[in-house]
Amino acid sequence: MPVRHRPEFEPAELPKARMVRWWVFSGAAALLALAFLVLPYWLTVPADAPVGASFTMTVALFSGFIVSLLFMLYGIGRARLEIAAYNANEVDIELFEIDGDSSPAEVTAVFKSKLNESRMYTPAVVPGVSRSYDFIQIVESAGEAATGWWRVASRLIRLARPPHAIRISGRLRTRDGQHQLVLEVVRQPGFAASPLLLTDDDEQRLLGRAANAVAALVIPRSKYCRNQQWARWRGAKIPGALFDAYERANQYKTERRYDEALAEYHRAIELDPANVHIRVEIGNLQERLDLHLAALVTYDDVVTLCENRKYGPSTPEAAALLLARYRRALVLGRGDWLAHDWWLGDPKTRMRQIRMRESIQLRFERYRETLPPPDGLLDDPDGSTNEVKAARLRAYFCEVAQYELEKLIAEPRPKHLRRLLSDNCLRLGLLATHLRRSMAHAEMGAPLGGYSAVKNVSVDGFEPLAADPDWPPSIDALTEVVRQQLQPRGPESVWHEHYNAACVYAVALLPSGMRGEPSATKETVRTLGVDEKKTLVTKAIAELDSAAASRHTGYLAQRRPWVMSEDPDLSTLRGQPEFRTFEMITYSPDRPTPLRPRRVHAWELSTHTATLVRHIASCLAHAWRRYTPQPKEFVDELAADTWHRAEQDAWETISQLASANQEWQTRYQAIKALQRWSHASGYACDDIRFPAYSEHSLFTRAAGLTDDLELRKEWQLPQGEDTVNKETELYLRRCAERLVELSHLLRVPRHDVVVPRTRKDFQQAAETWAALADWFADGDALSPVSARRTRFERAFRR
Repeated sequence: MPVRHRPEFEPAELPKARMVRWWVFSGAAALLALAFLVLPYWLTVPADAPVGASFTMTVALFSGFIVSLLFMLYGIGRARLEIAAYNANEVDIELFEIDGDSSPAEVTAVFKSKLNESRMYTPAVVPGVSRSYDFIQIVESAGEAATGWWRVASRLIRLARPPHAIRISGRLRTRDGQHQLVLEVVRQPGFAASPLLLTDDDEQRLLGRAANAVAALVIPRSKYCRNQQWARWRGAKIPGALFDAYERANQYKTERRYDEALAEYHRAIELDPANVHIRVEIGNLQERLDLHLAALVTYDDVVTLCENRKYGPSTPEAAALLLARYRRALVLGRGDWLAHDWWLGDPKTRMRQIRMRESIQLRFERYRETLPPPDGLLDDPDGSTNEVKAARLRAYFCEVAQYELEKLIAEPRPKHLRRLLSDNCLRLGLLATHLRRSMAHAEMGAPLGGYSAVKNVSVDGFEPLAADPDWPPSIDALTEVVRQQLQPRGPESVWHEHYNAACVYAVALLPSGMRGEPSATKETVRTLGVDEKKTLVTKAIAELDSAAASRHTGYLAQRRPWVMSEDPDLSTLRGQPEFRTFEMITYSPDRPTPLRPRRVHAWELSTHTATLVRHIASCLAHAWRRYTPQPKEFVDELAADTWHRAEQDAWETISQLASANQEWQTRYQAIKALQRWSHASGYACDDIRFPAYSEHSLFTRAAGLTDDLELRKEWQLPQGEDTVNKETELYLRRCAERLVELSHLLRVPRHDVVVPRTRKDFQQAAETWAALADWFADGDALSPVSARRTRFERAFRR
């Protein structure tokens, strides 16, 4: 139903492009002009007719021809203008008027740059930065200032190029630290949208919001509204805040500011709850943050929403539904991660896990008839220990994953969806899931006998693996199955097929314990031999090379974080020297490539949290020093109360961060608080983002968390994966212990807490925050960690 007939939608402000109407008008005018041109040859003037009548008819026919020709040219011009509006590729930006100290040319250039950053994104099968493309092009009014004959010539030249359909003008005012921008958007030939009035205390952020607001005005009436994310908004008014949140989320994701990206995605979902494409992006980001239970819930919500609304394969949501079903199956296939978070998770996040378990239990009702979960497996006690229930739940999740993937393979898909996710991709994903299921059964001591999870659905080619129930599987049998699944089967997604094949070999390398850790059941799990391990590594790297050779290098850059540090399937492969060589050849980094530990993302999260605490403490120490009163001066009572409340809020933020740092919402609130304090105090703080792993950073930070500073002087590059994994686990344990110590210290009531009034009060507060910053300065610490902790405790207790 058109938007104008749906009263719950507010129509788009800009008028609809009417290309067909004006082409018909110009065609009719052309036919009329042709008629006036040939009409004299059809009409016969009587010989006795007056000369004046003959002259009048000639003038009338000529005049009609000229008028029709002008109408034809006008119609062609209007049609070209409507096409330009529909394509949204011709935007003219006038020089902004500035009421302040800024340069008009500089502000206008920044706005143009921000507008060029507004992009469209396409769905991706593998989590990472989505592929994007520009949809707004900025043109300049060349020749407007020319004079004389050149001005006439330039105008004639401009007639040959497409006209610009949208013109933007603006005025920026600055008052008391607040920037106010008024934008006027005119759709040629003469329609003006409602002026955009935006206010912010940061000029760069204000110009970015303004650019996204303009893009939100343009999209609903352009051809880009056929893009899957915005197809439901065609002809409707897109809130500027919605498009701004979506653009910022993608930008933050590119910059590895994952907590802020998640917050922006959720802000977008508040304004567009039924946008399943944004929900898939949220699920992808949750996977990258190791929030596997949350990602499972997100993907399942997408599937449920699409099924309830009966979105078919021809709807814009079809791609999101397919990707959500596929990613949900792969997350379920990582049953070791899900089961660990379900029954063996961090006690600090136990309440969140319990609430999430209650929600997820309802989602497995759909499997009651096909794959009923064992009693007591998803809820509370059946007499088994949590370790036993986690092992059984792991096998059940893998079975459900195999069931979902086999359903996807059995269902027919239209051609455009097979291009997005080919049959080979699904079959190789199913093979990796089958291996994980076999691993789970081997860990329980009950080897898997069959390979099919769906009744009446046959998956050809897995017979060699079904004949060998041991774990790890036979390499020859595994190689044969992978070779069969890579046979051409129609439309292909070559990169993803080779990548999935690499994941199959990498899964066979994984230790069979929870979260890819060493096995706890040695009796039923065979250890890989040196030659077998080398063969699997070689085959996995060969498939990654084939994947890299099949796509443009820009696509490889977008997938680099997922491949290098985030995909759980490759966790063991990353610790091999061959993988380091592959990274060096493929990506040519600016420093030697490292051997990554299995839990590289856990290292990134711990380092990110420690850096955040350090920056908050350094910022507040800087603020207390900056505003310290002069000797014999006192702070008035109102200002002292303000400082006292700010100090209490800061310690509450640190306390929340120390006790709930696994929650992305807690980290996001701490980041926003740090940004406010930095802006108010002038503290120079870089954007807080997840760090890139390096061996140097691992070992220097680990040395900073010990009392033996000689370790840093004797530090050398490690030679094997065992050293890296051991050092990483030690670093993670010490980081967790330090946060627990900080949380316990902050819970104990402080003595003699006074409202700061004197210079001594300010200096004492600055010293306390500086001591906290020094305690968390792992890589730059100059004293043992125990001495830094004692210094902070003394300063805090004073």
